[in-house]
Amino acid sequence: MSRTQDLLWLHASALTGVALALLFWALPPLSDASYALTQPAVLLVFLWGALIDGPHVWGTYARTYGAPREDEAARAGLPGPWAWGLLLVGPLVALADQALLSAGLAAPRPSLLGQAGPLFPAFLAVAYLWAFWHLIRQHYGFLSLYRRKAGETSRAGARLDAAILWVGASWPFLRYSLTPAYAASGLPVLVPAAWTEPLRLALDLGAGGLLLTLVALALSGRVERFRLGPKHLLLATVIALHAFVFWALDHLLAITAALTIYHNLQYQRIVWQFERGRGRTPSGGLLPYLALGVLLGLVWYGPRILGVAATANPLLRNLLLGLGWGVAFHHYFVDGRIWKARRPALRQALARGAQ
Repeated sequence: MSRTQDLLWLHASALTGVALALLFWALPPLSDASYALTQPAVLLVFLWGALIDGPHVWGTYARTYGAPREDEAARAGLPGPWAWGLLLVGPLVALADQALLSAGLAAPRPSLLGQAGPLFPAFLAVAYLWAFWHLIRQHYGFLSLYRRKAGETSRAGARLDAAILWVGASWPFLRYSLTPAYAASGLPVLVPAAWTEPLRLALDLGAGGLLLTLVALALSGRVERFRLGPKHLLLATVIALHAFVFWALDHLLAITAALTIYHNLQYQRIVWQFERGRGRTPSGGLLPYLALGVLLGLVWYGPRILGVAATANPLLRNLLLGLGWGVAFHHYFVDGRIWKARRPALRQALARGAQ
């Protein structure tokens, strides 16, 4: 876009994730036992979801479904109406899980913010994995745009940059899965407790060594000529934010909010860039865009966060959680299809928006 705009929206916006993590750290600890309407961290998650995450998802819909029907480039990649069925996946898994419990075919077990059988915790694990994939893929998209802008066309160089991004961001994520905090979440535990400390050490040595090797290879210029640029600031920012958030926080809801707010701001700025390049603004203007985005956030995060806190019924909690994840799934799926840097119309719109 420009040095100032990129620095503000694509790099410095990571400081909002640091600030949100520090707020969660300063508040009374969030846990499944303390999850209630009066818990300050619960209210903070709700405010982030309603005011920031909701408008970010609305940006997807404003940029696609809200585009004029004759604008085929803006609608390219949109799935058919069947994709809205993703909203039902979570509730259906919750009902199937409850049926197993009612039939005595499974024993109750802890699940994130509730009780469940074997199915719903597995569903939640898949949901968090898809969320992480979606998050890093957006960062990879900006990385690819910076490479294209710099005229870097080496496939080996692209793979090296991608490897640095994925190893640096995945290391703290995988490390978290080997902590007592993860075990207490109720999500599936894949290794015995006695193995977690040795595996954490092995992961630190392996991932740390691999990351240093990849960075050294990039600096050496053997794969691709090293030219310091904005992509390196992006890589450093993403990796540092992930390391800090997983170090500071231990509850998945708080971690998700602190990591995603950076993505939220990046995403909304690129939507506005695209729409400006098509000669319009999302939803017709800033105020209607924000109003509709916050409305979506309230409708989405009201049941997902406050509704779950207001009820102690495990099945109802799981139904609300599953429905909330369904909205996220639809966003992930649509978003993964519409942003393709190889499409000339997309590149032209982004370039025109910067002029």
